Amino acid sequence: MAEKISLVTFTDPMMGLSYECAPIFRKLETHFADKIEFHFVMSLLVRDVYELVDPDDLKLGKATAIKNYNAKLARIYESEEGLGGLPINMAGFELFSVNETSSAPLNIAYKAAQLVDAEKADAFLYRLRYATIVECRPTTRRQEILKVVVKSGLDLKKFLAAYNDGSAEKNFQGDLQICRRLGIHSLPSYLIQYKSQGALAQSLIDYKTFAAVIDDLSGGLIKSVPPEKNLEALKKFLTRHPLISAIELREAFDFEDTAQVRKFIAPLISSGEAKIIDVPRGWFVEKILEG
Repeated sequence: MAEKISLVTFTDPMMGLSYECAPIFRKLETHFADKIEFHFVMSLLVRDVYELVDPDDLKLGKATAIKNYNAKLARIYESEEGLGGLPINMAGFELFSVNETSSAPLNIAYKAAQLVDAEKADAFLYRLRYATIVECRPTTRRQEILKVVVKSGLDLKKFLAAYNDGSAEKNFQGDLQICRRLGIHSLPSYLIQYKSQGALAQSLIDYKTFAAVIDDLSGGLIKSVPPEKNLEALKKFLTRHPLISAIELREAFDFEDTAQVRKFIAPLISSGEAKIIDVPRGWFVEKILEG
């Protein structure tokens, strides 16, 4: 087997920063093709929301403290939209409640998805972020997570078994142990590895920096190659990413703007193999799943 670059991201499904970095990852994926593989380590952004609420608000009651924290968090999400340009919708944002006080359920859900179908797990992670940040659904609640499970084409019965029997929780705790061992203190963080060489970055990185690190670690052996822009390449790409933003497609295939992306995907829209989902300040492409 050819040696590959391993890119490990330490993150949480609720993270707006990881959502906004998706265009960078899609460009890495297409430009380094079979020379790079992606992994995600669940790192628990919010252990207990009551550790983050304003103490003065908490004096007025838990409901008030949570309501004000959700409003603050919504403003943080909105401020992150400019990083990658992916649309963020915070209308009626209520991610946390008096009963849902941690992002742990989202982290465990990803680990359950991995156990059920490793090939679909990353697409499930993307849809979980989409549900949280674009559809503004309270995905800390189990019923909302299960909606994403169904939408992702995962076996619901197997997912519930992995989620409830402790196996997903055990793997999640394993991820947290990795974070502690490496001293991860900022999310998202990245571990880039090639053979015995590695680089850990605990800050946001742009595409050029990733490419430079890959060049350095591989001694120039792994190089960026522009992807083919044809229907076959697009179909393969949508198989891996059945829901994806126009901006990610723009970056993945080196288009100047999303108008060119719309022309590129037009044959699949006409054939009914995909559809466009319009959202405030942007749009996504969704592959129509068979069956």
